[in-house]
Amino acid sequence: MKKITEVEKKKTPTEDKRSIAKVGMALSMGTLVYTGFRGQENRTLHIVSGLALVGFSYWHYSLYQPKRR
Repeated sequence: MKKITEVEKKKTPTEDKRSIAKVGMALSMGTLVYTGFRGQENRTLHIVSGLALVGFSYWHYSLYQPKRR
């Protein structure tokens, strides 16, 4: 009989959404930091990545709130 490792366990849809939100926050934060050091040449990308970070942060926050009745 095969043992099930943690990697092989199925994630719930909420856990998948939480993982996607965390990856999105990390990527947008990395882009935000990178474009912050590049000066005026990437100004639009810097603004867009900042807005994306705010959006992913709100989505991540909303995934951890208890469901209301």
